Amino acid sequence: MNAPQARLHPRWMFHVAPAGAPLGDAYAPPSLATEGFVHASYRDAVATSARLHHAGQDVEVLRIDPLRLDVPWHDAATPRGPMPHVHGPIPRDAVAEVLPLADVARAPDRRDGARIAFVAFEGMTLLDLVGVLDPISRIASMGFDPTLACDVVSARGRVAWSLGGARFEVDRERPPLDEYDAVVVAGGLSTRALVHDRDVAAWLAAFPSNRLTTSVCTGALLLGAAGKLRGRRATTIASALDLLAAHGAHAVRERVVDEGQIVTAGGVTSGLDLGLHLVARLAGDETAAAIARQMEMRALVSGAAGQRP
Repeated sequence: MNAPQARLHPRWMFHVAPAGAPLGDAYAPPSLATEGFVHASYRDAVATSARLHHAGQDVEVLRIDPLRLDVPWHDAATPRGPMPHVHGPIPRDAVAEVLPLADVARAPDRRDGARIAFVAFEGMTLLDLVGVLDPISRIASMGFDPTLACDVVSARGRVAWSLGGARFEVDRERPPLDEYDAVVVAGGLSTRALVHDRDVAAWLAAFPSNRLTTSVCTGALLLGAAGKLRGRRATTIASALDLLAAHGAHAVRERVVDEGQIVTAGGVTSGLDLGLHLVARLAGDETAAAIARQMEMRALVSGAAGQRP
């Protein structure tokens, strides 16, 4: 068995296509049917790929967002270096732009600037939110990607947590989630009632399914109520696994369950594990290891390094 690939900081992928190729809701070129994958290149190899495989053709280049792929992909060894093979159709939402071949050299290489929404609500468990927010926010504060943005938003209500005279307040209530590349939903006792709030469920359900959707503890119940977990492996705090199964999930007792673009974590302290796991997804294993050392975490969550989703 091949060793799992280490996660690297995501890079934009580029696919050379015939000019005017229809994208539709999902782009599926002929190679997907004949070879089982979509050929892509990294930026500095695009011109060579076009010359070798599309000489004399009128072509355009799709710039593909690796954070918005809901199908597996891997770097294949080629004479020109590692080239990404995407094993499924490319969601239209993952095509950032269509470029003339001559403009590719000026396009970005690293996929920086991710925006993550952290969903809070009245009655949440504070550590559920902060345990994930802290390691992810260090991607920017420690200089690995200063353009990464973390926004705390409210599912319902402005006061998300209060204790002993301290209050955690959130300014934005249910902003459009399509502004974000990833969503993290906290948990807490109030999720048992919040699962019946149709506005909250519809708001979470509207987040594009090809983007990274995650939860801590009973935040998974809110994802379940939004229809995000049906037929998927997922986890939550042990005492709520039966409630999770009632939403159609295959409930398992694990610290972190990575199902590609759906990642769930168990109870409370597993938020730290999820945070480091998501750092690896968003910024690579080396960044996750450096942040873990800074936080004096003894080890990364199992699975932070491994095959890409």
